[in-house]
Amino acid sequence: MASELPGMLLEATLATSAALVLVLAARQPLRRLAGAGVAYATWALVPLAGLAALLPAAPGLPGPIAPMVQPLHGAAREAGVAMQASGTMHWLLLAWLAGALALAMVFAARQWRFGRQLRERELRGDDGGAPLGPAVVGLWRPRIVLPSDFGRRYTPEEQQLVLEHERQHLRRGDLWAQALCAGLRCLFWFNPLMHLAASRFRFDQELACDADVLARHPRARRRYGEVMLKTQLADFGLPLGCHWQSCHPLKERIAMLTRPLPSARRTRVAGALLAASMAALTFAAWAAEPAAAKSEPLQSVTSHDVLDAPKYPAEALEQGIEGTVWLEVLVGADGVPKEVKVKKSSPGGVFDQAAVDAAWQWRFNAGRRGNDGEKVEGWVVVPVQFAKNEPAPADTPRA
Repeated sequence: MASELPGMLLEATLATSAALVLVLAARQPLRRLAGAGVAYATWALVPLAGLAALLPAAPGLPGPIAPMVQPLHGAAREAGVAMQASGTMHWLLLAWLAGALALAMVFAARQWRFGRQLRERELRGDDGGAPLGPAVVGLWRPRIVLPSDFGRRYTPEEQQLVLEHERQHLRRGDLWAQALCAGLRCLFWFNPLMHLAASRFRFDQELACDADVLARHPRARRRYGEVMLKTQLADFGLPLGCHWQSCHPLKERIAMLTRPLPSARRTRVAGALLAASMAALTFAAWAAEPAAAKSEPLQSVTSHDVLDAPKYPAEALEQGIEGTVWLEVLVGADGVPKEVKVKKSSPGGVFDQAAVDAAWQWRFNAGRRGNDGEKVEGWVVVPVQFAKNEPAPADTPRA
């Protein structure tokens, strides 16, 4: 599984990046045409595209869809194989894991700091000069956080609108959407497009929530605008929290109040078209997955094949450990290994890596089918023996 991770990560990166570019280009036209809710829903295409890239390959489908994106997947797989062959895979995996964990720790620290500020406020009885709220926090036990001067700052009508806004976040499951966004940012921390899109995603989320509030209170547009102006906009930096952030363009949010909401019919039609388009694009990404090559079994290893002996692990050599690793090698028509798997090993895990590293350097007699000499791609099972004194068969690499 670890050997396949670089290629999978590259494929998912390409798929999510293409989806991000599409969403970023379509969000504003969709907002004007069908409303903020439909524009916000398009962000679902990003995780769907990444998931489609990781699904098992689809059967080969004729038509123009697969050829358009097939080269991207082919490039990802070739890059993954190149990384394996060059020995850089482990370092890249460690760097990716370190970056993902570091960003996750940053998000966790921000969330913990906000929780600490709430606890300190409960002890002091006020916000201490830094208003905490309005906001919604908490995945498992969500709650609405209001500033300590909430009753004094807002009139009863304004309080109702503020609470309605936060309740809409809860009804719509926006906190879980933010959790997914944070998870994708951690997984693809190396992709600047993912971080750039995160702020747009949150802004579209707020606009969609504003539209829902106005749909429930159509005569409160002016009052709702006054609430936005009266609220002291503070950027809490919460990865998991819905709040009135300063990074949200307030001018654009207020401008939306002057535009009429799209009709329910237009919204339904646009939503149906969007769902169909997203399903088609997701299916196209899945259908473009290159199917596993139909490879045929090769004949047994012969004296014409160049199978260099692996390096005996120093620790095993010192302890006098011996063993055998059975490798499954996918040999291309050119005789170069394309994939190496450990079928079984004894003792398990001791000599696996040394055998795999050696196998990538092997060169076979360009594949055979029967005795006709035709070059084909196929699998061959090669036992690799690690023994200090005992001789090995002629066709068995021996350390």
